[in-house]
Amino acid sequence: MRKILTIIGGLMFTLACWGQGELSVSVGGGLNTIFTDPKLDRALSGIGQGDADARLSPGFLVSSRFLYFFGNGHLGLGSGADFVHYSSSLKLDGELVTPSYDDINGQAFDLIQSYVGWQEKQRLFTLEFPLGFYYKAIFSDKTNLVLGLGGKLVVPAFSRYQITDGVYEVSGYYPQTDVTIKDLPHHGFSGSAPVANGGLNTRVAFSVYGEVGMNFAMSDHLLFHVGLYANYGITNIIADKKHEPSLWDDFMVDNESAFSLKVTEKAKLFSAGLKLGITIPTNAEGNTEGTSREEKIAKSIE
Repeated sequence: MRKILTIIGGLMFTLACWGQGELSVSVGGGLNTIFTDPKLDRALSGIGQGDADARLSPGFLVSSRFLYFFGNGHLGLGSGADFVHYSSSLKLDGELVTPSYDDINGQAFDLIQSYVGWQEKQRLFTLEFPLGFYYKAIFSDKTNLVLGLGGKLVVPAFSRYQITDGVYEVSGYYPQTDVTIKDLPHHGFSGSAPVANGGLNTRVAFSVYGEVGMNFAMSDHLLFHVGLYANYGITNIIADKKHEPSLWDDFMVDNESAFSLKVTEKAKLFSAGLKLGITIPTNAEGNTEGTSREEKIAKSIE
């Protein structure tokens, strides 16, 4: 990861030294959410599929780009840094069933984890480092359109989850006697109504992005920028470590996020929305016309 950040930083510094591009700073927001696919083995009644729903949520971003355009000013490279806020919520009503073995009684049984009205909110803040190709369409000396496509390195900076409602219960089903044991705390079978919070179990990920924006000149050295953005995660943001329940271990997980449990195996980031900002040409003459410095000097001589 450090090597990738060094390469991106070096590229930005080099382009900035060349001084033939533009710097954009913007803020925006939209559907910045965490795509998850939570799964439960069965419904609370023991029949059918458990109800596990992930709800999409809004978020915001603060974005910067430095773009360098080659030759006639239409094709170029761009990089920068984004600070992005993602959010989502989770609702669980169902059971997870794990085949287990009771060493004391010498019997196989099913360990049942029940989530009743479980509701969890999740927030994630990331630092994202894009690198992409850009195309500029010049409409006039005061208006242009910039389109960009590329990839991003996504580094989780801060995360938080909060369990706001629900009941978590652990029970055991012994098929030999067709008995389900509940409310036996000294044997590990008990329940609680969790209200907990903490950090999510995340890791560095990668995404692809696209953005399009219009620049409107307010002066020779300042343009107003309005655009659309979209990012789609291509790798799992959840770290590999999972909590595996065991009767003789601490399997009471009522203080853990669903990100740390078998309920959620994968989570990918997605964002799409509107952003507004300013664009500053780094060359003295500006670059809304796409005219090279030599051409402008020649025109001034004429």
